[in-house]
Amino acid sequence: MILWSDSVSQVEKLVTAEHVDRYESDGCVRVEGVFDAGVCRALIAAIDEAARNFGTPAFSQIDTGARHQNPPSVHRGEGQMQLRNFAQHVPLMREWLWHSCAAELVARLMRARHVRFWMDATFVKEGGDPGSATPWHNDECTFPFTGQMMPSFWVALTDVQADNAPLVTLRGSNRDPWRYHSPMSNAEAFETEHIPWSHLERRVARPDAPKDVWPCKAGDVLLIHPKTIHASLPQQPTATGRRIALTVRWLGDDVRWAPNSLTIRIPKLEATGLMRPGEPPPDDLFPVIWPRNAQTGDLR
Repeated sequence: MILWSDSVSQVEKLVTAEHVDRYESDGCVRVEGVFDAGVCRALIAAIDEAARNFGTPAFSQIDTGARHQNPPSVHRGEGQMQLRNFAQHVPLMREWLWHSCAAELVARLMRARHVRFWMDATFVKEGGDPGSATPWHNDECTFPFTGQMMPSFWVALTDVQADNAPLVTLRGSNRDPWRYHSPMSNAEAFETEHIPWSHLERRVARPDAPKDVWPCKAGDVLLIHPKTIHASLPQQPTATGRRIALTVRWLGDDVRWAPNSLTIRIPKLEATGLMRPGEPPPDDLFPVIWPRNAQTGDLR
């Protein structure tokens, strides 16, 4: 069994005032050397095994009782694969969520009093296909929540160099006062707080757009604000091996349930009858992972 206590004890040394300031000003920050090579290898092995078992009885029989997200799914495309909502079905990933420094690191970077786990996605890119690039977007436009504390915690499980699909962010877009009407949303719907997606596309196409590229070593993490506009570069033919990143979405103090006609529905969550518009996520569905208090360590 992997022991996570060492990484937890190092959080106050890992997170500096400069990290917090950069996250608040730019909408993305890198913290280096958070997880060691052994942790990265163990997570990759667990993810690979889960991907092989997906759709088999061995995978389906792992019932976590999770009621707050859509079912696990696998999405394949040009030179890439995405695994969504796997963490609660993979014991080692579940243990990492609860017992590593991830939750505390997120909380300290965004000055949250507490954080809850929401969902996860793993991105595997390989082969140098131009289609492996992730297009420009931001995350919050389809979220059924409001609040500033809904970041993506992006963990490099392999080295991510300039030719190996690094993330790119539009500096300062975290301070945008509006939301975008995503192409994933209902084209016929309208909400007064949203503006057209073409506005986002024009911004990132400008030659003077303030973009930051984020190469990472395995074990480095990025914290990305939910409003931050970001993409990934394609994996180039010169890159060797796979580029694997694990992302986790967290919910902090100011998050409230606020679905509208443009947000993505989560039928399994809605069916619980426990979500109340304008109220924070209930503990029964979204347990607080940090601070741990009397939590049992079971994601139920």
